[in-house]
Amino acid sequence: MSGITPFDIQTRKVDVNKMFEDYLTEARRIYDACKKENVRILLYGSIGVYHKVKDNPLASQIIQLYRRSGPQDINFLVRNEDRDKFKQIMYSLEYTPYFHLEKTMGDVAGMFFKEEKVVKVYYFNEMRFSHIIPVDWNSEFTFSEEDLLLSKLQIHFTLDKHLSDVIALLLKFNVEGNKIVELTSSDWGLWKDVTDNLLKARDLIGRLIADEVKEREELAPVISRLVKLHGRIMNYPKKLSWKPIPEGEKYWRDF
Repeated sequence: MSGITPFDIQTRKVDVNKMFEDYLTEARRIYDACKKENVRILLYGSIGVYHKVKDNPLASQIIQLYRRSGPQDINFLVRNEDRDKFKQIMYSLEYTPYFHLEKTMGDVAGMFFKEEKVVKVYYFNEMRFSHIIPVDWNSEFTFSEEDLLLSKLQIHFTLDKHLSDVIALLLKFNVEGNKIVELTSSDWGLWKDVTDNLLKARDLIGRLIADEVKEREELAPVISRLVKLHGRIMNYPKKLSWKPIPEGEKYWRDF
């Protein structure tokens, strides 16, 4: 089951789209303040995905289906060398840091609060989530489409909301996936999570169709793109560093 019904969608009282727009406006305000000070940051997470797909009504609705109460936070990746300047900018924007996290992990992560807004940041020059992945810092405002897709596919413990982001991105963009294919050809652990999540995304589409939340014709382009990307990854020659890990052994990072 998808966990969503047509009746559920009709009876929701929270204006989720308005909340996404509000969070996106705040994310842009933070980004612009950082850009003025030459502090390099990139937006990712659900707000980053929403920014990329918002002009596609179906894709926008898909990512909101599994966020019934709206977005939870704004996520930024901040270059390590810009960490201290970023913190000062957040203070100037009247954000309050989570002091315990600041004392224990302030060199790698931060959390900032203002009214109902929560901003979560990592001070890394690459993604260091379930897997370590290089980031295209030439992108503006958000991760590139492929990096956003990869940031979802690399998650080891995925939820339906993560998979809905994958579906939304592939509804809007025909991501060729050259970077994804190349990285998964040299890292078995990343290959395992990415291919598993592509299959899980197809399964979620099947559940949405079975529960009559969406029509098969609407989601047919995504199914095609999921199959194509999965096939490219599976058929691409693997490098010597691509070595399966014995069953039961941990191959992902905690973050």
